[in-house]
Amino acid sequence: MKQDTEADVRTDTAVKILALFFVAIIFLAFTTSPIKTGTKEGERAPPLEGMMYNGSGWTQFDMNDYMTTNWTVGDANGEWLVVEFMDTDCTFCLRDADEFGQVADYFMKISKDADGTPAWNGPVVNFVASATELDIQGHETSREEIISFRDKTGDSSCAGSSCSSRNGEPHNFIYVDDIDQENMQDWKIPGTPSYFIIQPDGIVAWVHSEHPQEKVSDGLFRIFNEQGLMPDE
Repeated sequence: MKQDTEADVRTDTAVKILALFFVAIIFLAFTTSPIKTGTKEGERAPPLEGMMYNGSGWTQFDMNDYMTTNWTVGDANGEWLVVEFMDTDCTFCLRDADEFGQVADYFMKISKDADGTPAWNGPVVNFVASATELDIQGHETSREEIISFRDKTGDSSCAGSSCSSRNGEPHNFIYVDDIDQENMQDWKIPGTPSYFIIQPDGIVAWVHSEHPQEKVSDGLFRIFNEQGLMPDE
């Protein structure tokens, strides 16, 4: 009886190739260290989603739309993200609203010099506030209150006073409805306000709780300086 030796050779070769393939997969699985998802510096930021208010209406927000997965450190073209977790009835959030709005306008390149050029000439930094309702007596919010806090309009009350009377100007960054605390729970936020700086690739670059001596602007300037992203004078 004749035997198809060529077929046997092809089968044997295919088996060896498959074996090598699986060995390579196993090797990668044991030698590759995936980046952990979390809110500590160096970890990949958890998802942040919801309906957002941008000054004209409510639309869907997904933080992933702002991320550039192939971004590398030193690339000035990537867009950064500052995330604030806040509550419209939080007195500390009200206190910080003025300064935080000014910082946002500066790094979002809304603030202009006398000649009309942006005051900040470094990487674009987007800002987003995730507005929640803390489980504290008297902290009851709504989308109307979020709008009133952001735009300084309407008759809603924030921490016992009119939202429209808070310090500072209307904000130009987006607010995400997190009244149900879903984002807050995913990020394990203990209280408000809480601030994070996220790299363009989605990695947490700065957490205010780890640098209580720094403000958001301080953190951005320091990180950009360390990564060689500060613009020339």
